[in-house]
Amino acid sequence: MSAVEAVLFDVGNVLIHWDPRHLYRKIFRTPDGRPDEERVEWFLGTICTTPWHIRHDLGRSPEEQTSELIRLHPEYRSEIEAFYGRFQEMIPGPLDGIVAAKQRMRTAGIPVYGLTNFGAETFRETRERFGFLREFDGVVVSGEEGMIKPAPRIFELCVSRFGLIPGRTLFIDDSERNIETANELGFRTHHFVDERTCLETFRKCALV
Repeated sequence: MSAVEAVLFDVGNVLIHWDPRHLYRKIFRTPDGRPDEERVEWFLGTICTTPWHIRHDLGRSPEEQTSELIRLHPEYRSEIEAFYGRFQEMIPGPLDGIVAAKQRMRTAGIPVYGLTNFGAETFRETRERFGFLREFDGVVVSGEEGMIKPAPRIFELCVSRFGLIPGRTLFIDDSERNIETANELGFRTHHFVDERTCLETFRKCALV
């Protein structure tokens, strides 16, 4: 098997933690002050849903997203406005071990790239917060391109834009569907489930 010559990183839940529950557990509280998990799950499954948020990942602005949803659910205006207005509260911090490994790769001269399903506006503010998100040899952001993983064409865009050879590029993502597409396109892959096993893959590939 050929050596890995480049690494293509997902961002959310690979380099940074992301979960809207971190925010909405602060917003929905029980009478005794604890997070109201039932209301949190209902709200994220009924109002600010994953299919709704994906439209932002495809390029729709936070303003358009928010105003449309408020028209449909005016009784939840403040909670809806919080989704993008307090977006950074969904991101408690980085996955330090993976960030450190990425930096060691760059120091060793291994090209590192990003491929993320992220809105253009929210990625810009997140990149301002976390300097290591500005330290790629190149990054493809779905909201800037109008296409998202697992569509093959966004992987193909990375190949053409960055000059990647899929069989010599390791792709890391926490989504099985994204991993399946990458495998079909000939990438080396690691399905991210925790830092330990990901770092083991890096070591096996002689990347760290």
